[in-house]
Amino acid sequence: MLFSKNKTLLGLNIGSGYIKIVELKDSGAVYTLKNFGMAALPEDAIVDGTIMDTSAVVSAIKNLSANLRIKKKRVCTSISGHAVIIKKISLPKVDENTIEETIYQEATQHIPYDISDVNLDFQILGPSQDSPENMDIILVAVKKETINDFLLLVEEAGLVPVVVDVDTFALENIYEHNYEHSPDKFVALVDIGANLTCLNIVDNGVTRFSRNLTAGSRMITEQLQKKFSLSYEKAELLKLGCPDHSIGDNRVVIPAITESFFPLINEITKVLDFFHNSTAGKRIDKIMLSGGGVRTFNLLESLEKSLGIKTEIIDPFRNIIIPEKLFDLEYIKEIAPLAAVATGLALRKDEAVQR
Repeated sequence: MLFSKNKTLLGLNIGSGYIKIVELKDSGAVYTLKNFGMAALPEDAIVDGTIMDTSAVVSAIKNLSANLRIKKKRVCTSISGHAVIIKKISLPKVDENTIEETIYQEATQHIPYDISDVNLDFQILGPSQDSPENMDIILVAVKKETINDFLLLVEEAGLVPVVVDVDTFALENIYEHNYEHSPDKFVALVDIGANLTCLNIVDNGVTRFSRNLTAGSRMITEQLQKKFSLSYEKAELLKLGCPDHSIGDNRVVIPAITESFFPLINEITKVLDFFHNSTAGKRIDKIMLSGGGVRTFNLLESLEKSLGIKTEIIDPFRNIIIPEKLFDLEYIKEIAPLAAVATGLALRKDEAVQR
């Protein structure tokens, strides 16, 4: 029996609006982008992380893999939405031999399902910031039925699911790879998808708070579609700042776009306020945005102004080599925010033993 050198897995992000695939080459000291592509999904194929149209999603994965000529089959994918429960708990320090049993017993008080019906994982964060005699722990629970549905879907698409992660942790993965940590600085990683917004607050490389919002950029498009009686496609272009002279000039359009994304900003604000209030007033020092929603015209500036927090768009390829012969660098730069979760997944290693 030989242990092969760990290789990267294919990053497969099954979002509510797009399928994204990222393939990286691990050269030891650095990673190189080998493959990246995305494919749009039909509206409502996935709602709040739940697959509503399996055949459409499977076809999208198959077609994208074929178009990219991907040979790798072993993948890391992820789950998000209300199917995922993430809780931070604090427990008295216990012996390493009994810690798993203690955590599972404690989990029954925090997970609103029969513990036998979920897959449970945990990560010890270290001594509690509020009570040093305790330790903080992140609990992650997903219903087995949900995971099984995802595994079957990936397998039906001809791929081999090796790791099932969570979107928020994939964001943390990509942030850690590309940006330096500042001790005692809280960073909010906010991924705005079509129907879902994932929010993860990290401190020195550790998740301190996580939340999923059932609001995304699609509701902005739908608001514009309704207000100006546009097709979905035209409303989508308008959201991105492409002018449509048939509906008026910027004095009409810009306020309409701002009005359409205000509810989303309001939801993000509520979550950050909750974090502040539940952590003795600890403040967010920076917001890093990702996902297709960040391309919404003037959203970043409005969010920064509304919250009074420095806000920027994350670059998942910041410390990854992009071969100019293989990729249009301008295109990659434009759509990079959509690749954040998939790239975070692609950084996971295949630790399977080869026999």
